[in-house]
Amino acid sequence: MTADDEEPSLLLLHGLGATAGVWADLRRHIDWPGRVISPDLPGHGSAPWTGDYTVGALAAAVSASCHDGERVVAVGHSLGGGVALALATGFFRPVVTAVVAVGVKVRWTADDVAGMARVAERGVRWFDTEAEAVDRFLRQAGLVGVVDEDHPATVGAVVQEDRRWRVAQDPATFAQRPLDMRGLMDAATCPVTLGAGERDAMVTESDLAAYVQEPRIAAGRGHNVQVEDPSWLAGLLIDVTGSPG
Repeated sequence: MTADDEEPSLLLLHGLGATAGVWADLRRHIDWPGRVISPDLPGHGSAPWTGDYTVGALAAAVSASCHDGERVVAVGHSLGGGVALALATGFFRPVVTAVVAVGVKVRWTADDVAGMARVAERGVRWFDTEAEAVDRFLRQAGLVGVVDEDHPATVGAVVQEDRRWRVAQDPATFAQRPLDMRGLMDAATCPVTLGAGERDAMVTESDLAAYVQEPRIAAGRGHNVQVEDPSWLAGLLIDVTGSPG
């Protein structure tokens, strides 16, 4: 069997403020025939704080989780979707054979950018209890009311220092700039599928329709569709890749 005959690996990239644990539900809904890779993005969870959280820098960092020339299907949520698209340009270690990006914010205003910068500038917030820090993590990740404090997404999401607790995420990660979505789409060397929850407050079907002919929309779901409806995303992944899942 040649490398091209082997099943591609599945690379799962979480969104801003989250951890790799958000993919736990999807992983229970699929039986991927190849390797499954789900790293924490730099500045999140167990990953180190690097100070450089541009999409290109994140793509370079997570590509280290892949072998040189490894064929992967890149599935990304929100910021992770932007990272998946950057990897699909072919300038990084893995060879991306397909991208499935859900909940990617493609339309930004000046207020959006300024608001993100203000959040980043606030710095680390400290809490007296682990429960308070976990609650803060869930709010930052947009997971309040979506998962509870015992969900795998919370594993490694907070840390204790000197009897106080904080979210593991580097606040500097919030200082994101708008994606060059058109540039990324044009540079992609593989098929790209864009999707979102019907009730996603960050991106609409019409936003995505500017970039793909048929955006995939999860009825009744919000921004964190990979957690809200993992069976929908599993079905989309199977449909896109032809994998038995």
